Amino acid sequence: MKPEEYGGFILGFEPERTDTIAEYLASGYAISESFSSQDWNLQNREMVYFARQGNVPSIFGAGVLRKRGGGGGTKRVNMRLAEFLLFERPISADEAANANTLGKSISTADSVQRFDAAGWRQLDNLIKTLRPEHTTRLDELTRLRLARLSSIPRDTRTSRLSEERDALGLVLDIAGLDRQAILRTATHERMSTATSVLELIDAQPLAERSIIEGDSVALKIALGSAFATAKLDDNRGREVRTYVLDSTPLETATGVDLLLYQEHYRSFLLLQYKAMEKDQIVEGWSYSVNGTNLLSQLQTMEHIRHVLPFETPSNLRDQRLSEEPFYFKFCERRALQSSDEGLVAGITLSAPHLAHFLELPEAVQQERGRRVGYENCPRYLNNSEFVSLARGGWIGCQGATTEAIAQIVAAREHGRIAIVAVIKGLELKSQNRR
Repeated sequence: MKPEEYGGFILGFEPERTDTIAEYLASGYAISESFSSQDWNLQNREMVYFARQGNVPSIFGAGVLRKRGGGGGTKRVNMRLAEFLLFERPISADEAANANTLGKSISTADSVQRFDAAGWRQLDNLIKTLRPEHTTRLDELTRLRLARLSSIPRDTRTSRLSEERDALGLVLDIAGLDRQAILRTATHERMSTATSVLELIDAQPLAERSIIEGDSVALKIALGSAFATAKLDDNRGREVRTYVLDSTPLETATGVDLLLYQEHYRSFLLLQYKAMEKDQIVEGWSYSVNGTNLLSQLQTMEHIRHVLPFETPSNLRDQRLSEEPFYFKFCERRALQSSDEGLVAGITLSAPHLAHFLELPEAVQQERGRRVGYENCPRYLNNSEFVSLARGGWIGCQGATTEAIAQIVAAREHGRIAIVAVIKGLELKSQNRR
């Protein structure tokens, strides 16, 4: 479909859900929608306007939806909101002088009504006329829809950089910082020479020796000799201090480990990245356990879990839904693109849940060994769910148990890149009141 022939659609939400979605977007949560299998003509990227349904519907924003992996066996099309714009002043149907037509043109996840090219241009021009302050951003969203989709990287260097950027994006979301704005500063012209993702973004290296030493003491990790550092913050007292621990070359690194510590909750966890592949054994993306040391890693983690000196919570902030410190993210292989500031879609599982799944019949596929994929492992945490739990301090062991942290760090597989992120700042009160 040529650009001039494109027609998007208006995606409608009930008033109560509209308020929730707007609140989630303003707080940095990722949003996805599952569309009916009848709408298989959905493109990999779709431009949509968001509408609040009701007697007098109103358009309250715009965004670009991108197809994501796996429907969990539901045969529905999953679309993730890759980029968005919220209108400070929603456009009501009365203001557009087109109430009847607008109401009839609103789509739902079960019934998509695509505009033809002429109708879409007319709607686009009308919105830009009524809200000229958003013209530039709407044009950016249009360009993002037209941008070439990230291809599957075939080299180790690109894969590791993609994993590093995703790890940084997760940290920014958990910290409540503006992930999209920060990742948008990435200079992808330096990809061929960058030694870490921190060289691609607009961030100042950590220069305060006292802060570095304080983090080293708190975590029992030698951060003074970190290969690369960066500090990112906002005007609300939220701060992220990031360290790339070693100089393992991107070309030879076997993966990325994110070690995350939240000062407010004294919460520590390790997230290991595993790259999925596409083949015919499991439909869509999956990770093959055969030929890897994943099972021995799980055994090591189980041993450490049993000997860790976990503490009894002494106050509210130490309470957890789970004190499990080990997590895995099986992610799709995506190349870095300057037009995409989103997180990489994937399957996040705690180590115990992963170990349990690998013992189930569903894990063995076509007598070709065990696999972890969307189609055979539909129970997992997506990015939004993992971020929400981590942000609220509901998962991760208590960081005050520094001996535990030392053992967790020691359990890391040799040859992997380690990124340590320390989040400073108070909890996000507005989200806790929901």
